[in-house]
Amino acid sequence: MRCVTALVIRPAFDPVARPFDSVTAQQWEAAWEAPLRSTITEMQRAFHHGVTRIVVVIPTTAMSGGAQYTHVAAPAEAIRVLVKSAARQWGAHGVTVNAVAVDPAEILDTPELAGPVSIAPRALATHDASAIIEFLCSDAAGDVTGQTIVVDGGMWM
Repeated sequence: MRCVTALVIRPAFDPVARPFDSVTAQQWEAAWEAPLRSTITEMQRAFHHGVTRIVVVIPTTAMSGGAQYTHVAAPAEAIRVLVKSAARQWGAHGVTVNAVAVDPAEILDTPELAGPVSIAPRALATHDASAIIEFLCSDAAGDVTGQTIVVDGGMWM
């Protein structure tokens, strides 16, 4: 039986609302570079150190877009693609890589400016992602890889 080791990565996204047409080249560069570079570096380091479970936490705006948060949605979606690609490449080594998409309110300063994520009313009052993250980091999650698990109380469906 192999020892399961885990790493949870929570990239730092720019939490400030910015209209898409006013984001400067410098702001785009910073918005892309910081979360992508840190995620790539941490994922590679984890793989080279024998970590067998990697979970990356992103906002659901990665999948839905964000009216005033394009600079967050775009790199978050790029990170989702990194997760899938790493899962495909490292799966043969017994490594699982997954993403957990959380309520934008956990990451953004003014999530209401991102626009509605779902037309449905909020289904659940709680949206603590820790139990899902704990599962994805466990031996029991060995067959779950390359997935994005949404934990936002039913906002995004």
